[in-house]
Amino acid sequence: MQLCLATAASGDPNALSEASAPHNKHKEIAMFALNKIFKNGLAVVALTTLFAGAAQATNPGSSSPDTMILGDSIFALSGDIHEYLEADLDENIDTYARSGCQLSGGNILCSRTYSVERQYARASKSGIKTVIFNGGGNDIQLNSCRPSLSRCMPLLNELEDKIAALVADMRDDGIEEIIFLGYYNAVGGAEELREINNYSMNYKAAAYPGMNVKFVDVRAAFAGNEARYITSDGIHPTAAGSRVLADLLLQALDQ
Repeated sequence: MQLCLATAASGDPNALSEASAPHNKHKEIAMFALNKIFKNGLAVVALTTLFAGAAQATNPGSSSPDTMILGDSIFALSGDIHEYLEADLDENIDTYARSGCQLSGGNILCSRTYSVERQYARASKSGIKTVIFNGGGNDIQLNSCRPSLSRCMPLLNELEDKIAALVADMRDDGIEEIIFLGYYNAVGGAEELREINNYSMNYKAAAYPGMNVKFVDVRAAFAGNEARYITSDGIHPTAAGSRVLADLLLQALDQ
């Protein structure tokens, strides 16, 4: 699946957890080290991932899950989107999303064992009819091709091929509804990814309907509301931002 240069512009997200005083000291050391590793402070994409796993289900309903969530820290850092959806739908939703994870491959924040591809491969599909997922943000953020769109085109092509293959696997497994949650344009240090993100989101908006995948474009909802919807790291959604993302997903589920 080849992309061609045309449209442009946006950023991405990913990570978190809490613990004791010694734990926080280790977190400070890790944050310092990661900021040395990833220039422009973009390591915040999943900093606290080192101390956090997947967001866990709150089990508000009594039915067996027929929906699963896969992805990165947009879902997993706070777990708010998952909790909002469970509460609004009054049903259990399985989540395998983990902070810092890439669509494919791994990094020091999240091993390839928990990449989005592997999240799906390892997940129980019993009774699952709907998959909500995202992915690719960390692949771009942690790649030396950024912030150049032209240099990142091979990576973007590769990511789209992998997403298409993942969708095909889902179809083979009998998944009836597939929803991809797009990325909003991040701010701060990650704002340099705007052109890459906008290109990627525009491509998805044009191509995914033909794959029978519901693409949720969230950029317009966040534009002009970044101060309320994005945390101080410039990447992750606040509780209010997660509420907006959950509402957009609910609209897609109702279609």
